Amino acid sequence: METIDLLKKNLLFKGCTHEDFELLSGLFVERKVSANTTIFSEKMPGEALYIIKSGEIRISLMAGEGEEVGLLQLGPGDFFGEIALLQESSRAVTARSETAAEVIMLSRKDFLALLDLDPRVAAKVTLSIARLLAMRVKAYSTKLREHLLS
Repeated sequence: METIDLLKKNLLFKGCTHEDFELLSGLFVERKVSANTTIFSEKMPGEALYIIKSGEIRISLMAGEGEEVGLLQLGPGDFFGEIALLQESSRAVTARSETAAEVIMLSRKDFLALLDLDPRVAAKVTLSIARLLAMRVKAYSTKLREHLLS
């Protein structure tokens, strides 16, 4: 699947025009990931947003003494690492490939350049990220509550 087609199907880019997709697709870089590879781990600097082209990625966090809690299992079309675009901070979770995978990534540096290049497109993406982050916070809170109560 071409990058532009993947972007068109992703909720992060809802409301974008064909011209917006042309601009955005040029900012993403493809990366192949072997099975059982850590893409990023908790406390690493957040540097990019990832969208899965193929394969499966597991999102988890450490809850205590070496106990890993799975939060999400993601597949083609799903995205992760979005906080890195909005805030320069360390990762709150770990992302690991369960299978061989292909992802496209948008670096924070390139997203910040988009703010100067086309603020309208950057605003659309930022608003979508904010909405989707709110949904994920609810999902994570539910998972954490279930874990603590079990």
